[in-house]
Amino acid sequence: MVSSPGSLSVQHAVDLASLCLENARKKDADLALELCDDAEVALSGIRSSQRKALVSSKKDEDQTLSKRIAASYVNLGTLQSSLGHSDKTHANFKKAVQWGGNIEQSSPNNDVKSGAPSEGKLSGKQEAQKGTRAGARGDIAPISPNIFAENVIPPAIEFDPPQTDGRFNDIRQLAACLSLLRSSRSPDNVLEPEARDWIKTVESDKDEQERLVMLAREVVRGFIGDEIKDAKAVAEVMCLAPVLDQQNFRFLLSQLYSAVDQSDLVNINHLQGLANLIHGADPGYLDSDDLVKILVLLSTRLRDTHHQSSTYIYQLTLAISNVLDAMADTKVNGLDREKLHEPLGLYLDKLRGSSNPYLVYQAAYAYQALQFVPDNETPWQKAIRRTGKVIEGVSGLISAAKGFDLNGFMEGLGNIQQGMAGASEVYSMAKTAYKDAVSLANGGKDFLDSLRESFSFDQKRAWYPALRGVETLIRDGHLVKLKTLVCEAPCRRDPAFQWGVCQRLGEIAANSLWGPATRRDAVSFLDEMYRNDEEWGQQVDVKQWILTILTQLSSASGSVAQCM
Repeated sequence: MVSSPGSLSVQHAVDLASLCLENARKKDADLALELCDDAEVALSGIRSSQRKALVSSKKDEDQTLSKRIAASYVNLGTLQSSLGHSDKTHANFKKAVQWGGNIEQSSPNNDVKSGAPSEGKLSGKQEAQKGTRAGARGDIAPISPNIFAENVIPPAIEFDPPQTDGRFNDIRQLAACLSLLRSSRSPDNVLEPEARDWIKTVESDKDEQERLVMLAREVVRGFIGDEIKDAKAVAEVMCLAPVLDQQNFRFLLSQLYSAVDQSDLVNINHLQGLANLIHGADPGYLDSDDLVKILVLLSTRLRDTHHQSSTYIYQLTLAISNVLDAMADTKVNGLDREKLHEPLGLYLDKLRGSSNPYLVYQAAYAYQALQFVPDNETPWQKAIRRTGKVIEGVSGLISAAKGFDLNGFMEGLGNIQQGMAGASEVYSMAKTAYKDAVSLANGGKDFLDSLRESFSFDQKRAWYPALRGVETLIRDGHLVKLKTLVCEAPCRRDPAFQWGVCQRLGEIAANSLWGPATRRDAVSFLDEMYRNDEEWGQQVDVKQWILTILTQLSSASGSVAQCM
């Protein structure tokens, strides 16, 4: 037996690779790809000197081992090709030849007696995913060029300069002043002359700038000192959150944390405030230890809920989602798997049984966000958990799941799956056709059953980082790129991705701070996604959600009519 001091023996390496490949055929495509990566890393740990010694050896046991390794490379390449990663197939077939394999005579359906896994057929789900991946680059949904044809200035608080004596009408006006003073954008094209003059005056007056900062501090301290923090008070102080200096931001964060921690009956207003504060925070203001402590608190609260309303659980889940988003953005890792990561994931998974569709989606979103915050499980522990088996003596070789580079994704926009080990699960277009508009609007059980089936509660899915990209583009007013992303994303037919996109389009349409043309385009985009089954699929849950959004818009002061 050829072995390498301080590393795996060749026998253990091929055993591990075979185990990963065997299990890859039993899993969905996302996990199968990760297991293929693990197998590839295991095989690549065999040095060239070991290969030469085995291939040239006349011993039967060495020749058998060489054939096993060659067969493993053939099976690896074939499986990668079936999963839409044919770019890796040629390289692995070449390695099989180096180990003495014959590609022309090799059949992935032949079971290798030495223990190499048989190929077998892919499941229907894997075949559907294979087809979608293979054509992902050319699969672009056509949409009217008039929709989101140009970028716009993102909405901001409507600004009126303070009165001549320096008094402010309300907290929103103070927040708008501080925001404009911090903004890198020129106000010349978006403000009235009077407002532009005020900004230029204050920019040269350090004392006035300090006075505004002090006013913001007083508002925060007044909020903290108020025993009754109703929804209005929370909304007002949250207007200031994005423009607070770091000291006051952290003071407000600690107070809201304490309010949630020390209260036997959690105030939903406190939860909303904590969620909004984290959601709009400057990344430099958030400490990784703070985020972990907040997540532990919220996770404990969520798991300890008994007979609470779905609204309460939804707000908790939303707050957890925002914390996990911030953790993913700041690359926090090492969450305790046994005490935090796994229990939270299991509870979120249970929420799919809720009768509230909004809670089901938010739980799926939080679960996906959790998958992008690594735990403290070692790679070998992960391999044991995936396969359910242990190969004695193997350690420290499995590759970690690859993270998702959001910045790189924002630049590329064309292939969300690149840079991530698990690609998005794209659901079959053969799903039961949606019912007519009337039955959809009144539907209940069928809708929820479809929703629970559709949303991903297992491995990483591309729809989560894709939605983070959508959110970033909307925030910056990059609507042209937004349309490109939504129409070209490989996960664009994933119902969870479509649900999140529809939600954000609905928020644009409902927000009067966006211009009329932008709001009209958002409604037109929703209409396109509803009507065009060929391009967007026949997902009953998404169709129902679009109808719900349009119904809510039409009942909110005629918002839809104003946008059409």
